[in-house]
Amino acid sequence: MNSSSTTKTILFWMSIVFLGIMLWKLVSTNKPNADNVSYSHFLEMVGRNEIRDARIYLDANSVSVSASRRDSQQRVSTTLSYGDWQDLKERLIDSGATVEYTNQKKDDWVLLLLNGLPLLLLVVFCLFLMQRMRAGAWRGAQTSLPKTHTGIGYDLHRLEYGRPLIIGGIELPFDKGPVGHSDGDVLAHALCDALLGAAGLGDIGTHFPDTDPQWKGANSLLFLEHAKKLLADKNFAIEHVDAVVVTEKPKLGPHFPKMREALAKALGVSADKIHLKAKTNEGVDAVGRGEAIAAHVVATLSSR
Repeated sequence: MNSSSTTKTILFWMSIVFLGIMLWKLVSTNKPNADNVSYSHFLEMVGRNEIRDARIYLDANSVSVSASRRDSQQRVSTTLSYGDWQDLKERLIDSGATVEYTNQKKDDWVLLLLNGLPLLLLVVFCLFLMQRMRAGAWRGAQTSLPKTHTGIGYDLHRLEYGRPLIIGGIELPFDKGPVGHSDGDVLAHALCDALLGAAGLGDIGTHFPDTDPQWKGANSLLFLEHAKKLLADKNFAIEHVDAVVVTEKPKLGPHFPKMREALAKALGVSADKIHLKAKTNEGVDAVGRGEAIAAHVVATLSSR
């Protein structure tokens, strides 16, 4: 979790705690906890000067009173007829009580609204913050998940006597070698095509045409180095390479470790990301007759 997410989380939980405190205070402040007494009993308390303050609510047909006692935090309430409230008011004033009165209990609702407005704003803020956090988490998850791209490559070269056999960047002892504009490295060419295809960057013929004299006899590892730079410019990373070289002779297995090292160095990756296999063509067609060599490659890239 980054610092921005941590800050948002702390602010969110602080808001929740503050929300709970305000809600508790609001409920406890406005919670009706007065003892209801008869009007005659209430007059007796007034006569004994037990009432400290009173609030009289005038309604169309009746009057209600909410009062606090002098000797405790206890509140009492009572109801009386509309015609008696003036007399009650005078008795309360004569007893030294503070008296307030209103036509109806709307003042309490105004007070409740005023007390609840910060709470309402806080709820809206918490909801907004939660929405932003969820949206940020979703965007973060989408951003952090790499996208996978796969490309395939294929190459084939005729074999002729007296030419060097270069596969995977190394020269193998053999009496035949590939015919090509460059060094004819069938594995490097197929790998280059697979990488470029996965990144949507064309193919090897687009970047290194056989009509360009500068690539005459060129080391095919240079093609891979160039492909690596193209991938880096587009924020692609090589995740895995799986290749099959098809030839009757020579045996390639013993040479795979050096091939992997050479290819990995050219691509700037670890050798464990490159997997090589060798197959024969069971004597079938030009490859099976030893007249050609082929390679198939699948490359997997990731991007962010």
